[in-house]
Amino acid sequence: MAETVYWEDLEVGQDIPPFEITPTAVQLFQLSAVTWNSHRIHYDTAWAQHEGYEERVIHGPFQAEILVQTLQRWLGTTGWLKKIAFSNRRYAVLGETLTGRGRITALREEAGAHFADLDVWVEKAPGQVTTPGTATVVLPTRTAPILVPR
Repeated sequence: MAETVYWEDLEVGQDIPPFEITPTAVQLFQLSAVTWNSHRIHYDTAWAQHEGYEERVIHGPFQAEILVQTLQRWLGTTGWLKKIAFSNRRYAVLGETLTGRGRITALREEAGAHFADLDVWVEKAPGQVTTPGTATVVLPTRTAPILVPR
């Protein structure tokens, strides 16, 4: 379990801990099944190569989930992911290790709630960003828990 992240301990420009994963063929197949995505580039190597890829292609939503997991692993159970936006810009294939990263861009307080805005991204090698995005999280302070939205 992650240690509690407190808003007042953060600084603009601070990186959050990275999350690294090497997706498996089973994970790609499962995501194709659960999302009813029948595009063969995600589960058929020969077809992916026929379409010009070197291996099966990792789904865009899988890469988005890496962003969410990166944030959730950092926040633990005391912070909330309020908003996330992303864009898949570069493909990644089976066998590549993907790393979710984030950097705090702003810290703000509004109506008693404490927010951190972040740039977030997935990269398949240092500097090769596949999925850039932004996120806003709500954090507790050392003197006040998070207010539950109503």
